[in-house]
Amino acid sequence: MEKLINLDEEVVHLHVLAENREDVMATLSEDLKRHHYVKESFLSSILEREKVFPTGLPLATMGVAIPHTDPEHVIRPMISVAVLENPVDFIMMGSENTIVNVEIVLMLAISDPAKQLSLLERLMGVFQNDAAMSQLKYAASAKELVEVLDKELNPISVE
Repeated sequence: MEKLINLDEEVVHLHVLAENREDVMATLSEDLKRHHYVKESFLSSILEREKVFPTGLPLATMGVAIPHTDPEHVIRPMISVAVLENPVDFIMMGSENTIVNVEIVLMLAISDPAKQLSLLERLMGVFQNDAAMSQLKYAASAKELVEVLDKELNPISVE
C-alpha cells in the first residue's frame, strides 16, 4: 500500500518555546522550506489562511492546531510537528474568536488535493485517540513521535 504521507524527524520539534501562534508557524514553515518541502510563499500563505480559516481544535485532553494552505505552495508533502513547552493561543476552527490553548501543532504541507481529505480524516482519528495523543505529547525524541504518527497515519491505501 502507498503511504498517505511521509514523515521526517528533521521537521519534528519537541519542547518548543514560542511566544504566539505566528512564532510556531514561522518556525515550522522555515524548517519545511530549509528541507525543500515548501516554497518561499508557504509561510505568508499559511499565516493569511489561518486568519480566515483558523485551525485550532480543542480535544478532550489538549488543544491542537493543523495549519495548512494551498498545494501550489508545496514542493513535496510533509507534516511538520511542534510539541510546545507552554500552550499558545490559536483561534478555534469554525470560530471567529474562540481561543484554543494549543500544545501540539501539526503543520500540513499537502501537494495533492485528492489526498487532503483522507489525511484530515485520518488525523481526526488520531486526535480522538487519547493514548496516541499522549504518546505524541510526551515523546522522548523526534524519532519516537514520527513512529507514533506513522503507525496511526500509514499505511493507508489512497488509490
